[in-house]
Amino acid sequence: MRVVTTVHKAGFDVYGHRWIESIPNWPEAEFVMYAEGFTTEKVRCVRTEDVPRLTGFKAKHKAYAAPDWRHDIVRFSNKVFAAYHALYDYDGIGVWLDADCVTYNPIPSGYIEEQLGDAYFAHFYRPGHYTETGMWIVDCRHPAHKAFFDTWIGWFETGAFTQLEEWHDCTTLDATLRLMRDEITTRNLSGEYGNLMHPMAKADISRFVDHCKGPRKGTGMSPENVHRAAA
Repeated sequence: MRVVTTVHKAGFDVYGHRWIESIPNWPEAEFVMYAEGFTTEKVRCVRTEDVPRLTGFKAKHKAYAAPDWRHDIVRFSNKVFAAYHALYDYDGIGVWLDADCVTYNPIPSGYIEEQLGDAYFAHFYRPGHYTETGMWIVDCRHPAHKAFFDTWIGWFETGAFTQLEEWHDCTTLDATLRLMRDEITTRNLSGEYGNLMHPMAKADISRFVDHCKGPRKGTGMSPENVHRAAA
């Protein structure tokens, strides 16, 4: 299993350090942090500046000024290019875990694999909205794996992302899932909480992982997560 994230220096200082500190709560896996503008010896670290396709994409769009976060394609490109770089040639179970996630309870051996089941891709689907991409799981051994990631990164490198209503990793992921629906199977991890903006704080994974997104980054806790509050 390979667990991947990306973070910049300011984010690392505020919340990314918790990602590393909570690694002991994971079953056996390798962890890779893609670091923008810094490096750390606390975990296997790859500088985003050393990922050629990412730096090429950023150079192509260096003059672009996003009007708001929903169209900040350059900012959110880090996640997709890092995932591509880490998982494209990998042949195990891949896990994306945002750097503002805290694994506060030990995850049982085999639990992550159970969340994926026999699907290719497991994610926190939100009907009528885009996927919450704080965490997703992928079977990199699947025969359509490379085609999937080539399609996903293609939204960025071809400029096709401009066809979407919003420009970031969540919308490009969902667009890729739609295009690949005849070649892959998916599993919805949101369960009965897909109608919430923060399903990760209520779904079963919340017993172990807390995605401290948005204003939760500073405190390192989601108030919606009743399991975390009781821990």
